[in-house]
Amino acid sequence: MVKGRQGRDAQRGSVLLCTLMVITLIAALGAALSLVVSTESVVAANYQSSQQGLYAADAGVERAIAELRLLSTWSSVPSSVTSSSDFNDGQSTPRGPDQLTLDLARLTSRRQSESDAVYPIVTNRPVWRLYAHTTFNRMASLTGNASPYVVVWIADDPDEVDGNPAIDANDVVMLHAEAFSVRGGRRAIDATIHREVAIAAGLPGVMRSDVHVIAWHEVR
Repeated sequence: MVKGRQGRDAQRGSVLLCTLMVITLIAALGAALSLVVSTESVVAANYQSSQQGLYAADAGVERAIAELRLLSTWSSVPSSVTSSSDFNDGQSTPRGPDQLTLDLARLTSRRQSESDAVYPIVTNRPVWRLYAHTTFNRMASLTGNASPYVVVWIADDPDEVDGNPAIDANDVVMLHAEAFSVRGGRRAIDATIHREVAIAAGLPGVMRSDVHVIAWHEVR
């Protein structure tokens, strides 16, 4: 009788042990699944933020081109032409969508340093100037929060022979746009554009100008 009871107790103990092992395994699988889902969500959010930044930088270049297209001359573009009011929020240390401060003077110095590392020390070496800076939503007249912050710089192209990077003499300038998004995201676009002047079709004596993209690429 005692032996039978001991056998049943041992059997119950084995069942309990197996149950605990199964529960532990299921809990481990649940934790692993939760980690995978959480990681995938973060990856997807980072990818979405990165793509938004890229599109915002691209839009910044397009907006700058649209404004430059309206000018009758580009001679002073590298040194003094300013953007429209809705493309410039007037802040020197704005906050990005993640509320981190963006020091535009420091960013301009960094842009110049990055450029100097590429172009040799000559009289026509590009000198970058801050052209525009604002949120993407403000630039595009949209509503909403946490939109990428767009900054655009402009410089004369280095292929000129006038020896003055502050004056454009061949209707070719360079643009560099950066967009800052959440989680420290940063995407950038470089573009070189050319202004062409021609007689307006069907309107003798009336001149029109257009802008053509010579080079356009994402900076990695």
